[in-house]
Amino acid sequence: MNAELTQKFQTTDGFEIAYRHWEAAKTKRAVVCIHGIGDYSGWFRNIAPSLAANGSEVYALDLRGFGESPEEGSPRGFVNDFGRHLQDIDDFVVYIRSCHKTRNLHMLGHSLGCVYSIWYAANHPQAVDSLVLAAPAVVSTLHGSKKPVKSRFGKISASKETYNLYFSLEARDRDPEEIKIMLADPLETWQLTSSYLSNIKKVLFKNLWKNVSLLKTPTLILQGGADTTAKPVGAKRLQSKLGSIDKKLMIFPDA
Repeated sequence: MNAELTQKFQTTDGFEIAYRHWEAAKTKRAVVCIHGIGDYSGWFRNIAPSLAANGSEVYALDLRGFGESPEEGSPRGFVNDFGRHLQDIDDFVVYIRSCHKTRNLHMLGHSLGCVYSIWYAANHPQAVDSLVLAAPAVVSTLHGSKKPVKSRFGKISASKETYNLYFSLEARDRDPEEIKIMLADPLETWQLTSSYLSNIKKVLFKNLWKNVSLLKTPTLILQGGADTTAKPVGAKRLQSKLGSIDKKLMIFPDA
């Protein structure tokens, strides 16, 4: 069993970001993991030991405002500067490269973390050697047309007003056991601020499909066919619009 280490690194603006690291017995590559909405680096502990056993140095960060990286004086789910929030990912990749001096670096995104990963690879085309996008939230109930979420996106001025991620219309089809585990985890963020949700839409999703078309990085997409949150139609659209010639979509029908 590969040990899970919790560590911190300092971003270029002096903020300390928490991350988890699973060491490989014999390093073949580095994998940087980007978590989904409300999650944190611990979300990857169910697969990281297997990746590490196969030669991957696995690094998963807690995005600024989440997990063990909250901003001082603010609740989890709030980010003062969303642009800085995105810059943190580049700082982390640069930091990991400095640790390993490796050019063999890959990025694994989950759910909304896939959208962050797409943004990053499209804007830093030489930074990662491949992308793995698991359950990409590119067509999702979170930013769909349902009124409770749509109204929250509009309340930009009420920056710290919160939206409950797990007791909404969008969560009604999620596995109750999964929700129970999340709610019992003190590092999960289930109250998201309106300003964060607004920035997801204004910054990440505004240029999503443009970024997808610009993406030349080899990409593997993993999608559950029964996923009602990150919908399979999104994964199919993503695969068809990717600028990369090296791309593959795998759909697991009952997942």
